[in-house]
Amino acid sequence: MFLNVNTRRRVAAVILRRRLFVPGTLLALLFASALAHATASRAQDARKSRITTASGVRVRERPDTNAGESAKLPLGVVVEELEQSKEKAKVGTSEDYWYLVAAPGGAKGWVFGGLTAPFDAARREEIYQSIASERLANKAASFADLTDLVHFLDRAAKEVTRRDALAELEFARLNALGRSLSSIPIEQHENPTYKQWTTERDSEIVYSEPSGQWYVRASLLWDLQKKYRDLPVAERIAWEAAETPLPGECEGDLGCTLFYASATHGRYLKLYPRGAHADAALDAVAEVFNAVVEDIRGSNHVYEVAAEEKADFKKTLATLREQLTPAASPKAARLLKQLDEIAGHFH
Repeated sequence: MFLNVNTRRRVAAVILRRRLFVPGTLLALLFASALAHATASRAQDARKSRITTASGVRVRERPDTNAGESAKLPLGVVVEELEQSKEKAKVGTSEDYWYLVAAPGGAKGWVFGGLTAPFDAARREEIYQSIASERLANKAASFADLTDLVHFLDRAAKEVTRRDALAELEFARLNALGRSLSSIPIEQHENPTYKQWTTERDSEIVYSEPSGQWYVRASLLWDLQKKYRDLPVAERIAWEAAETPLPGECEGDLGCTLFYASATHGRYLKLYPRGAHADAALDAVAEVFNAVVEDIRGSNHVYEVAAEEKADFKKTLATLREQLTPAASPKAARLLKQLDEIAGHFH
């Protein structure tokens, strides 16, 4: 019997591990057992897998879009590839092969290749990140697509070990969650489908009565930034946190208005005074300051500071000054002058 080099090596390894040095029939039986072990290992190595890259991937009885369905697979499901169609087919705008697959749970059938990608467990971090990035880039994603993406990223984050990949996946998960909340129509929060989702994610989201919308809790993003502050992704996380709305509204309460600016874009500037989004953060603070300065220079004032709130108001002014000073730019200098004017008016 002819054995290739790899098989001979596997057989030899099995024999050496067992440390058996016997003659005749027993050796032949040992050799046959080792050969079977090596053959099984080769079959395992040759097994191919694919991963679904879309939501609701249909598993069909035949490689045809008109064939019956045996299952529907969510995003990010790894299936075993059993066979590939001889020719490519065109489905929508995509052209690819059909693949006969075995899915978890026992479902077996054909899936269109354009809705899947090759999967290698050794490259799972890269593959998961690619899927997350591609799905988040889809501006037309539906509520169902986005909730499916969140569920996939829930699972993916538990499977990766590389720290930089985990940071990207955890950030993508919060982004996807935020997108899913934004896709809920304001008038339909009590719709069972949406209600089930917001109930499921209750610990991660907050409802703002004035806007009638759900938001991701900004504290989760700030905590994530802190967790990965030594990685490049931390700056993007901080900017997302700064851009995430806080619940409620200030309604002319100047202390509240300035605190909001400090807790969002001011906090970003303290962390990244030279960050990629520093200029945009200064512009956001300027929008608030300009409105306040215009108000105090006018005759019909909107903004007020109650006497019992002046101590907290002064603390907020001091925090904003501390946040703006490191930016050391003409924009920041102008904002600091406006801050002095505001402080002088409400001394």
